[in-house]
Amino acid sequence: MSRSSTREPRQSRVARGTRRPLDVTLALAVVLPLIAGVALFLTNPGFGTAYFHPPKTSPVSRSAIVCPGSVGSGDKLGVAAAGAGTVSWAEQPAAPSSQAPKTPEKARQTSQTELSAHGLGQVSAGKAPVLVTASDSAAPGLTATRSSTDPVAAAACVSPRGDQWFTGVGAGPTHDSFVVLVNPNPGPAVADLTVLSDTGPMDVPALQGIAVPGNTSQEIDLGAVMPTQSPLALHAVVSRGQVAVAVRDRAAKLVGGGFDEDWLPAQNNPGYHDLLLGLAPGDGSRQLTVANPGGNELTATIRLVSAESTFTPESSPTIDIGPESVTRVDLGKILGSSAAKGTLGVQVVANGPVTASLRSLGGGDVSLAGRPASIGGATSAVVPAGPKRLLAGGATKAGALTVVTRNAAGDQLSSKRVAISPQQAVSVPLPDGAVRVDVTPDGTTFRGAVTLTTKSGTSVVQLQRQALTSRVPFVKPGLPR
Repeated sequence: MSRSSTREPRQSRVARGTRRPLDVTLALAVVLPLIAGVALFLTNPGFGTAYFHPPKTSPVSRSAIVCPGSVGSGDKLGVAAAGAGTVSWAEQPAAPSSQAPKTPEKARQTSQTELSAHGLGQVSAGKAPVLVTASDSAAPGLTATRSSTDPVAAAACVSPRGDQWFTGVGAGPTHDSFVVLVNPNPGPAVADLTVLSDTGPMDVPALQGIAVPGNTSQEIDLGAVMPTQSPLALHAVVSRGQVAVAVRDRAAKLVGGGFDEDWLPAQNNPGYHDLLLGLAPGDGSRQLTVANPGGNELTATIRLVSAESTFTPESSPTIDIGPESVTRVDLGKILGSSAAKGTLGVQVVANGPVTASLRSLGGGDVSLAGRPASIGGATSAVVPAGPKRLLAGGATKAGALTVVTRNAAGDQLSSKRVAISPQQAVSVPLPDGAVRVDVTPDGTTFRGAVTLTTKSGTSVVQLQRQALTSRVPFVKPGLPR
């Protein structure tokens, strides 16, 4: 009896000794994260889903382009878009002079026009530059062209850009250029114009820090600001706001007085291979201007591009361009030779990035050819009625182009599919009544322009990249991570 009574207490004490107290810290470390996770799941709808999502592609909802002012008589401003809708436009008048007496500002008048079912319309504007805007269904593929019949001139309307080049401008008595700066926004904008000549950069304080008030335009006569007969290149950089820059080139007529004008196309960036499309027919002066923006001397050669091949003619000169300078070469003999028959474009090949343009002057008419942008998707151009053709080249690989034309009523006039390959160009005749040209590449990128040729002269409308879609970032509710 005594032994059993002494063992029971020991066993009970041993059993009670194996129980350990609850570790509060460990429990909180496990339970609290679980509670926080449940709370986030219940309060944050996006919790637990993937954080990074690719942006969505959707049609452009708003577009804005700027058209330069009117040149001469027979002014027309045609507008087109991928679809029907309402297009708004407003003139951008010249900014008031600081010496002019202050007058109460007038409210900017905005007019509207309806595009047809095929996305075509006409704008009735005055002499000043015009801002064209569209939203919803009329925004994708918004494009426009301003043209005149006397003189023969045309310019594609463009979106504001912060950096671009104009090569071959003049500032002399027989060859002068006018720089037009348009601020399409209510706020002020500032632009800087750097000038390169055949002797290097020119110091022109009047072209630095040009202030353009909101919804106005400014025109600068280079011949009045910096008179010179040297070949020039202009580098336009926007340092504040948005500015659309255009250059109107003027050639004085030596017989009978007067002058002829056309618009000099911009080059977005220097390149090693500058393909200039849009040669004026007939005889006359052919001045090629090449600019070297870099700090090293460059060498360039000239190639002619036809429907059969790209070749260097025997009489082609080697062009030396000093650092930050400009060189001008007369290509009249080369382009007038029998070897150049069938030439559709001139290619400048350099051992460094350059900009270039070709200025043709014959019969009193000035015509300007530049390097169009490289295009990899569908694009359109609005063109005046009359004789014209599409020129395309600069293909990156073998492919095809589908070319469709429409008249002012939107009726289809023609549809052609043409093959295109590197080292060649193609020429597609267009109906005289066509006012819209749609070009869709297949399997390649290309550069293109439409040349307008009448008895009075030639003008060139470059094809441009068009914004049909935009990338919209993914947004979801939730706490920041």
